[in-house]
Amino acid sequence: MSENNQDPNEFKDQPEVKTPAEETAPKPEAVHEAVKQAIAQSAVQQIKLEPCPCGTPNVNLLLDVAPNNKVGRASCGACGVWGVDFLAPRTKDNELIGKAAAKAWNEAPRIAATDPA
Repeated sequence: MSENNQDPNEFKDQPEVKTPAEETAPKPEAVHEAVKQAIAQSAVQQIKLEPCPCGTPNVNLLLDVAPNNKVGRASCGACGVWGVDFLAPRTKDNELIGKAAAKAWNEAPRIAATDPA
């Protein structure tokens, strides 16, 4: 017995009481699987981009497409200088706009920054 004459194990045999939220919450394993599945379903396809003439090998494109505009601008995320104009599809689907920008980026002629002009 403890100092205050209470048995420290007096609630040991009682069933565990859960709140309504705890009762309806999914198990951690189920949450982990659901997250993995959601990521797999919403994954955006990575497009291999040609390097920027500034020397950046793994380019992230900065896209500038004004609403109701036929032409967009894709520029290097590292230097912000070199870029290409592309025909923007008339859609709000970012994946289609990104594919159009990547196609224009990859097809653009390049002269490396180290080449003499």
